[in-house]
Amino acid sequence: MTAPTTSAAPPPAFRAASGDHYHSARLAAADRLITAADHSAGLAAECAIKAILLDYLGSRLNDKQRPYNGDLELSSQPNPPGGKWRKQDRKEYLHEHLPDLWGQLTTILDRRRARETGVLFLRLIGHNPFHDWDVSGRYCDGTAISDADLDRHLRAAYDLLAAHEQARVLGTGALA
Repeated sequence: MTAPTTSAAPPPAFRAASGDHYHSARLAAADRLITAADHSAGLAAECAIKAILLDYLGSRLNDKQRPYNGDLELSSQPNPPGGKWRKQDRKEYLHEHLPDLWGQLTTILDRRRARETGVLFLRLIGHNPFHDWDVSGRYCDGTAISDADLDRHLRAAYDLLAAHEQARVLGTGALA
């Protein structure tokens, strides 16, 4: 009897997943499935941001196929003189969920502003439309999600997808 073999999981396809989640969000919104629509819009935005970070802004996949950016990782730094060494929370450098993921994107862009980003993209990310979104919202009954919230989240997800696609089509390696 041979031991079962495990195949290595393929790397995540964030760009494709983003498009799928966005399409699901639009379908759910059309059927007034507010919770599903808003949740899918947030996942579409998360995947689009991760695709942008990996494809254009120097993020990489770790050995568990999770995206991170080494520029966000701090070396162990002591707290006040004589204090304990600070252990950095992995959420500070692993790319996980909104709204924290948006903050990571802006931090990385602030460091690279002149090289890889254009004015239109900087304007797009200047305000976090997901500041009040949480992945746990998938458990809500939808009554706390306004039409304006859903519209804002759908628009932002679309804009992020469009920014990635524009950079891909132009082949510039930059977010114009």
